[in-house]
Amino acid sequence: MKIKLFILLLAAAAIATFSSSCVPLAAGTAVGYVAHKEGYRVHNPISKR
Repeated sequence: MKIKLFILLLAAAAIATFSSSCVPLAAGTAVGYVAHKEGYRVHNPISKR
């Protein structure tokens, strides 16, 4: 019984960690896509054409 509870808690923690790390990645990708569509290109420094 205790082992099943431990495995369940471990799985829940792994899922929570994975999902929380994907949110910033998805947000950064969306912002980069919109910025590229608006004409911004990544150079040094960032400029708009």
